[in-house]
Amino acid sequence: MKNAIKLFGCVALFFLMPTNVSAQQYSQKQCSGVSTMRNIEFNGSSDVEEIKVEVSDDTENMSLNVNGTIKSGYLTVEIYDPKGKKHGNFSIESQLKSSSKKKELVCGQMQKIIEDPMKGDWVVKLIPKDVSGEISICAMQN
Repeated sequence: MKNAIKLFGCVALFFLMPTNVSAQQYSQKQCSGVSTMRNIEFNGSSDVEEIKVEVSDDTENMSLNVNGTIKSGYLTVEIYDPKGKKHGNFSIESQLKSSSKKKELVCGQMQKIIEDPMKGDWVVKLIPKDVSGEISICAMQN
C-alpha cells in the first residue's frame, strides 16, 4: 500500500510539474521591469546634483516619482531627457524661520510617466538653496 501511495505521488507530481513551470514562465514575462530608489539627504546644501537614470532600447514605459521633504531652504527638481529637453519641474520652499517654538516641514511630489522614452541617460537635476531635508527618487522601467 505504501508503494502504491509513493507511486501515485510521483505520477501526480510528474503531471503537475509542467503546468507549474509554464505558469512560472508566464509570470516572468508579465513581470519584467526594473526599479531603482535613491534617498538623498541635504544638510544646508546649495550644491547642484544630477542623478542619472539609464534607459535602454527595450524600455516601453518609464515612471519617475520624486518626493521631497524639507525643513529649511528652497529646492527645485527638474527632469531632462538625454538630449537636454526639460520634461517637468517643481519647487518646494520653507517659508517660516525655525525656532524652538515652531518648526516647518514642507513636502512636495512629482510623478512623471513617459511612454516610449528616449534611450540614454535621463537626468533628475536637484537645485538646492540652503536646503535641509530629504528627497527620494524612484525610477521604474518596463
